[in-house]
Parts: sequence; C-alpha cells; structure tokens
Amino acid sequence: MTDTANNLKKYNPNLSASLNRKGVLDVDTVKGCEFGMNKNPNGGCYGLCYACKTATLYGYDFTKSVSRKIVDGKRAHIENMVKKHNAPWFRTGNMGDPSHDWDHTVDVCEWLGRFKVPVVVTKHWVSMSNNHARTLRKCGAVVNTSVSALDTKKEIKYRVNIFKSLKEIGINSVLRVVSVRFGSTDKGNELKRVQEIIFKNTPIIDNPLRIPMTDKRVISGDIIAQRHKDKGGGSTVSVLNPNAFVGSCNVCPDQCGVNFKKLWIGGYKMTKGKTDMFPCKFDHRNERQLDMFTDTIEFEYVKSVIGSGYEEAVAKLAIEDKVAYRAARKNMQIHSAIILKINNEFSGFFTFQVNHEAKEFCLLQSAMNLDKKDKTIYSQMVNKIIEQNTFGYPMIMTVSTKHDLECPKVFNAIGFETYLTLSGFEYMVYGKLEDVRMKRLAHATMTNAWTTTRSDWLKMKKEWNAKIEAAGEKYNIPNPKFASRDGCWQGSSGYSNVVLTKRVIEDGKVKTKKGKSFNGNASVLDPVACEVILRFFMPTEGKRVYNPFGGGVQFGYIAGSYGYEYVASEIRQNQCDANNMLCQDFENAKWIKSDSATFSPEGNFDLVFTCPPYYKVEKYIDYEGEIPDGEINSMQTYEEFRSALFAGYKIAMEHLKDNRFFVAMVGDSRASNGAYYGAEAETELFLKEQGLHLYNKIVYLEAEFTRLAQAKRILDYRKFPKREQKIIVAYKGDMSLIKGTFPAIGRL
Repeated sequence: MTDTANNLKKYNPNLSASLNRKGVLDVDTVKGCEFGMNKNPNGGCYGLCYACKTATLYGYDFTKSVSRKIVDGKRAHIENMVKKHNAPWFRTGNMGDPSHDWDHTVDVCEWLGRFKVPVVVTKHWVSMSNNHARTLRKCGAVVNTSVSALDTKKEIKYRVNIFKSLKEIGINSVLRVVSVRFGSTDKGNELKRVQEIIFKNTPIIDNPLRIPMTDKRVISGDIIAQRHKDKGGGSTVSVLNPNAFVGSCNVCPDQCGVNFKKLWIGGYKMTKGKTDMFPCKFDHRNERQLDMFTDTIEFEYVKSVIGSGYEEAVAKLAIEDKVAYRAARKNMQIHSAIILKINNEFSGFFTFQVNHEAKEFCLLQSAMNLDKKDKTIYSQMVNKIIEQNTFGYPMIMTVSTKHDLECPKVFNAIGFETYLTLSGFEYMVYGKLEDVRMKRLAHATMTNAWTTTRSDWLKMKKEWNAKIEAAGEKYNIPNPKFASRDGCWQGSSGYSNVVLTKRVIEDGKVKTKKGKSFNGNASVLDPVACEVILRFFMPTEGKRVYNPFGGGVQFGYIAGSYGYEYVASEIRQNQCDANNMLCQDFENAKWIKSDSATFSPEGNFDLVFTCPPYYKVEKYIDYEGEIPDGEINSMQTYEEFRSALFAGYKIAMEHLKDNRFFVAMVGDSRASNGAYYGAEAETELFLKEQGLHLYNKIVYLEAEFTRLAQAKRILDYRKFPKREQKIIVAYKGDMSLIKGTFPAIGRL
C-alpha cells in the first residue's frame, strides 16, 4: 500500500521470517520505528539509523510502526523456517523496534521460543510490563537493550536501568552498546567519559557505529572513522576496540548474547533508591514490583469445588470476572479444579471435567484475582490442568476473544488450535482437529434447520469438493462432483436458463444467447449434509451403509473416506462407472448397476440413506443419451414413480438392522397444474406404516439468490419459490437404546 503524502509504501502487516544478508533469521514483530523517528526525524537515531536507510532505499515509510500479525496460513511456514535455521536463535528488532507492540512481541517469542531462543533488540521506547518480563524470562528470551553515548543522559540512565532491572529478575539481559571511537576534542572527550561508564556494565555487546567519512562529526574530529574490509554493511565504521566484531553473524562470537551465560560470571546488584530514570514498570523504588518475581506460587488440585472449602471464593471471583460467571453455579462446581494460591492466598481457579463417555478432557471456566492477573502464572495454571489429563484424551476449551487471560493468544501459545470461531468465541483443541470434527459438525447444525450458507458450512463444503475434484483430476473424470445443488434445480427451467445469458459475436453481429447450464442443471448432494448424516446416524460399532437410488458420488466418497463399507444401487451405468472410478482409492465403496425398486443387496446394514430423484424435476440419461429402463423419474405418472420408490425403500428397510436409522432426503415437486404432488408427506406416512418411528424432520435451507430470480416470474401465480428440502430421519427399533448405541458428542 502506498502513502500518498510522501509516495512511500507502508509495511505489510503480516508476520514473516526472512534471512538478512548477514545471516540473521529476522522475525520482526514490528516494522518501522515511529517513536525513534519522531525523536530523531533526520535519519533516525544519531542521524545514522541503518534500518531507516534500508527502508528508504526500498521505498518504505520507516516513520510509521506496523505491527505484523500472525496469519494462520503462514504459521507453519514460519515455524519451519525457525526450526531449519542453522543458528540456535532468531531475532526480532531488525527493521523496527519491537517495543512498539510488546503484547504481540511477547506472544511471538512465547510461540517460537518453543523451537529457538528469541533475541529481542530494542531501545525500549515503550516500557515492558511485569507480565511481559515474566513471559520473556519463561521462554528464555535474550533482551538486547540498545544504548549509546550519543543518546541523551536521560535516555542512557533509562536504558541502562532497564537493562539492570531485567537482569536482576532473571532475564538474559544484554547491553548492546553502539560504540564510538571518539576524538580528542572537547565534545569527544566528554562523550568518551560517558561511554566508559556505560562499558563498566556486563554483559556487553560492542556494536561499532556505521558512519560515513562525510559526517560533520567525523570532519570536526569528534568521531574517528575508518574503512573496514569486513564491513558487513556500511563502508566505514567507528571502531573503538580493534577486537570488536564487524562481519557476518554466523561466525560472530557474540551471537546476540545467546551464549553469554557461558562467558560471564557474576552480575550487577542494583542499589535501591539510587536510580534516576524515566518512569518505568521496573522502578525499584517500588519494592512490591520486585517481590512479585519472588512470590510463592502454588497450585492445588481439588476433585470437586464443592466440598473443597473454596466454594465461596470461586463463586465470588467468577462473578467478578464476568466471563467465568458460570463457575459460581452449584451445577458447575461439581467439577474438578486447580486452585491458584499466591503467597498462600487464594488467587484464582480453573475448573475442568474428564468425560470418559465421550473420551475428552474439557477445560471449563477460569479466573485470577484482578490485582494479580499475570499471563505467565495463568499459563502455568493451564499446564497444571494439562498434567491431570493422564488418559491421553483430546482437550477442548472455549475462549473469549475479548478476555485478557482466557483468550486465543494464551492458549495458542500453549499448543491449542482453533477449530471454530463463532460469535466472539474460539473453540480450541489440544490434540488433532479430527478429534473434534463431530463438534464442528454439531455447531454447523444444532437445530432441525440447517442453514447451508453459514461460513463454516461453506468452508467444509469447499474442503470436500476440493477432494472430489482432486480425485477427478487423478482419474481423468471431468467435473466429478457434477455441479453443486445451489442454482442447479428444475431441469430445463433451471437457474442457468433463467439468469445466465452471454453475448457473442457471430457474422460480425452481437447476439444474446442462453448461458451454458451447469451440467444440464443436474443437482447433487451437499457433501457436508452427507457427512453430518453419516457421523450422527452411524452407530458406534457400525460399518455398512446402503443407498437405494444411489445417484452421485458425494455420500459414497465421504463414507469411503471414513473407512465404512458403502453399497449403492444405481440404474445408470455411466453414473456407476464414474463414481466407482472416483472412489477406487477406498476399499469398500461401490455403486452397482441395478434397478433400486427390485434390487436386494447382500447382508444387513447399519444405516440406510437415500436421496432419490424428485419426480419430473430432472432428466437422467445413460450412455448414448438413453434413459435406462426402470428409471423412475421418467415414469408416466406420479403414482408409478411413488410405487417404485417405496418398493425400493421397503427392500432397504428389510436389510436395515434393528436399532438403526433410515434417512431420506426428499423434496416435493409440482404437477403441470401447479399443485404439489405431496411426496414429502407421503414418504413420512409410508415410513410410519412400515413400523418405523419418525424421529427427526430436518429442514435443509439452500442459498436463496437463485430462488429470488425465479420469484420475479412466479409470484403473480402466488407461488413462493421453494428453497428448502426435507431430511426425514426414521428409526427402526427401540428408541430407548439410541444413546447407548451411538457415539457421545461430548461438550459443545
């Protein structure tokens, strides 16, 4: 994006990892240095900011700091780059100061700190908080505090005191001194004394100043510069110590302070009350802030909050926290908990539940006292919860995107992954996404009205369609999913013939023609509806599915993907051939060329599913464009169609095991006089007459935009376009056995 004021580009806001020309792996959480450039508008710090020069060279606006957030699709790529880099560390703070966004910087250090040591290079334009410092200490980060005698005295005191404070509380703190060889002028001698004081600290990285020979400070003699063969950037430098390293990072002995623990012994002890620094979160005149780093942190496991003695404390804190308010209820306090105590005082809780029936470990509500909130301690409490999961169950947690502790960032850093985002909450799992697929499907449905235009539904649909398309490409089957149901309904009167037109040039003239219909307006099943039906209505020990009037590939492809045996009866040879080729990678998914009204499959089945033709809605043809004998949609009367359809249903019921589901996705159609045939109602009555229980009647809602196009033509006839289909779920057997026969869904 370009800034119109100065024609400079703004930095990309997406986090990335890259190798610079000195061999450093940079993961810059912030690009640009707004505070530094405001303080030093003419070239940045000391008028010589190398990052500013580089940004200007490539046309970027260095005066604007841009926080670079994590993009889900790039997460794995960044992790792989960090893992594969030959150095044991990575750095943030190359082309911007990470202090601009400490929250984000610390989150990235916590995330990538699992693989390599984070090195943070900063001038502390913004002070980090106690929480930030604790987290950096926990993940083993090395903080390089950049300072120079060229800074103001106030800035030097501020930065040196932060360096000392960080070191005193146990952080790997390094003073990164932009060193200068000063000349024997009055100004040079004054700055030399300041620099000598700075160099009395330890550990130190000597970082020689890059400065051109044309700089007025070099010309005046205040600074002495020289050319350097191994410059590593910058043609001239001011080298104070001839042993200072000026070259590529892979052979540098300093390694940004990562190995300093091996090189230095001892440390600096701060004298309280004798500091003079900018207002800072680590002001040692506040002894409580020092004490917080030596607090006694304890975690106590209780089998149930009720009876533990913490009932009132948990309830009070839950109400104060607002997000965790449910933990105040008695029916929630029956669950187990980890109780947090700081200096032997109740300071927080985290409740959890082990669900052996669903084989899952559920993290429930949590809170910390408002005056003791701390991300690091909270993460430790979560880890104590994880330790209780000795069963190897997947762990699930629902977090608020607005909470400061019980939030996606904290749980993502621990290892949880989001599988669904909904209404300001993220549903997360510590385990495999496959472990919570049933929950994702449940959230996509929840009631008997399935809205198939919701974002997560469409995302899952796209995923399945991509797999089917890939199978088609692999086995040279054109258009394998045979269009989608959206907009492909009503045969020759279908969507493409109503809406789509195209303009072509023929014989030098522009002509308007009907657009090409999508597969002749052939409808196919929604793969997500197939998956929901398969997963919800297949018993725990189930293995076999039968589909009379089999049709397209969707249900069989999904059943085969899950390892079930799938048998479909289908009258068209072309459809059988295409489907069988698409599903040849699965062991037991097959379509048998047969008349479903008379075909009797071998053995018994755990689920019957069917989505038969809707009378006179579509035209089904086989090879050579012929309609096969017995194809029910081409029968002369609706009564003949219904008789053949129900005959196939009856055979399927005979092959359905007891205590199993029969699922039919049906839709009504209109006769030539405009009245419905009544197929949906007659299907319900038929199933009931055969002794099955009508268990669910689900409304499948499609996209309405195609129906709106049709509405313009038919509302004068008082016909409202139909955008729904029905999924009739019938049950054969004892309904009291359903819960024990079918898998538990678990907590939603």
